[in-house]
Amino acid sequence: QECPTSGRLWHEYIFLENRHQRKTLSIEAMKKCEHDPYVLLAVSLLFWSERKIVKAREWFTRTVKVDPDFGDGWANYLKFEQQFGTKDQQNNIIERCCIAEPRHGESWCKFSKSIENWRKKPKEILFLVSESLKPVDLL
Repeated sequence: QECPTSGRLWHEYIFLENRHQRKTLSIEAMKKCEHDPYVLLAVSLLFWSERKIVKAREWFTRTVKVDPDFGDGWANYLKFEQQFGTKDQQNNIIERCCIAEPRHGESWCKFSKSIENWRKKPKEILFLVSESLKPVDLL
């Protein structure tokens, strides 16, 4: 209530609720902060969990377009395409991520700022983060 335009809080709030209320909450979140990468990522993950592949892909694309610096968006997008996409689609994401050189995102920073990863390039960080993400079925 005190931070109605915080995308991070909306993202967490959406996934704390039961599956039936998530869609309603995501619509409300989009009204409050429609260009926030955390909210866009939450919507992408919702479509993925519902196996709406085309919609999920569209929303992942929106997520990385709105904020190319958001590494968590890229990592989730890659994990999604590893499950449902072609090698070309995966390579496209990897290339675009390397060009964007993301620097933000909770999971992204956890790996990119870790001492053992200090020399790793965005591509390597992308794979580390993508591999660390929990399956969307568990959301």
